[in-house]
Amino acid sequence: MRTFYASARRIGIILGGSLLLLTGVAMLVLPGPGAALIIAGLALLGTQFEWARRASGWLRDRVRATFTALRAKVQRSP
Repeated sequence: MRTFYASARRIGIILGGSLLLLTGVAMLVLPGPGAALIIAGLALLGTQFEWARRASGWLRDRVRATFTALRAKVQRSP
């Protein structure tokens, strides 16, 4: 019975993360919070897959670098 619940949980995480990821990609061209859903989907899939964990870390680093550069540009302009 324990293996059934573990398998069901894993399938639920994979389906939920995939749905969030695909919806986020669609919302990049449709109105909505696409980037946030992509990050959430990768974070959820990252609990099960190493590739998603690495992609989530890479994306998080890129977002931080972008905000840091934007903040520096705003502070320089009068």
